[in-house]
Amino acid sequence: MKKFILSSLIGGIFLISCKKEEVLVLGFTPSAETEKIATTTKPLVDILSKKLGIKVKSYLATDYTALIEALGSNKIDIAFLPPFGYVLAHQKYNVEVLVKAVRDGKDFYRSQFVVRKGEAKNLNDLKGKIWAYPDAASASGYIFPKAYMIKNNIDPDKFFKDRIQTGSHDNAILAVYNKEADLATTFEGAEKRLLKEYKDILDKIEIIAFTDNIPNDGIVVRANLDNNLKEKIKQAFLDLNNDEQAMKILKEVYSWDGIVIAKDEDYNVVRETMKILNIK
Repeated sequence: MKKFILSSLIGGIFLISCKKEEVLVLGFTPSAETEKIATTTKPLVDILSKKLGIKVKSYLATDYTALIEALGSNKIDIAFLPPFGYVLAHQKYNVEVLVKAVRDGKDFYRSQFVVRKGEAKNLNDLKGKIWAYPDAASASGYIFPKAYMIKNNIDPDKFFKDRIQTGSHDNAILAVYNKEADLATTFEGAEKRLLKEYKDILDKIEIIAFTDNIPNDGIVVRANLDNNLKEKIKQAFLDLNNDEQAMKILKEVYSWDGIVIAKDEDYNVVRETMKILNIK
């Protein structure tokens, strides 16, 4: 980013000098209340400023679409993006992914297919039944499971008697638990969040299938950022693995346990899924 300063007027011609303003803008989307995330992430921004030797400012977008557009217009330089968000941003603005999250020791997650124990061995046993999912915009709760079904010659629009949008992964599993639905699709391990209140839940449900691995969300940078600076940013984030305060913040805000290098090809499974579902 550059700041232009009017220096003098000579013979009717303005002389303008160019001063480099060393500021990087890091984009977030709220995972909680905007005020809370702004307060929580400030120490992380300060840590990155020190590691890079460049002032880092935070930018809170209303949603991922706004974050992608901010990258494309050079309003921000770095951003946290989920897998679908990254692929869309790469297609549209050639943004580059540098690193991605580790959760529970893995740099990927999966969707799971949940049924009542003993009532179905595979998806074909669920013809004419009821499918519960969190939200039609959920990657692990709807998009990847739907693509998985289509790849396995199941047309979910015709296969099920009914479909229920439950509003959350927890509620989708509870719909199966309470016999309001026969199948729930959620992110892997979602049932563990219900154990405290529903102590018998693992005795009542089981998993009959998983989707392919889905790469975790990552840190991306705008395309026209200096290549040397991109490398510095990548290393700065990798170094956060050894910074207890930084990782505590990332855990609180985005449930990150660690950070590893990411490559564009890691997200090919996302592109394949988008193609199956004709998402552009």
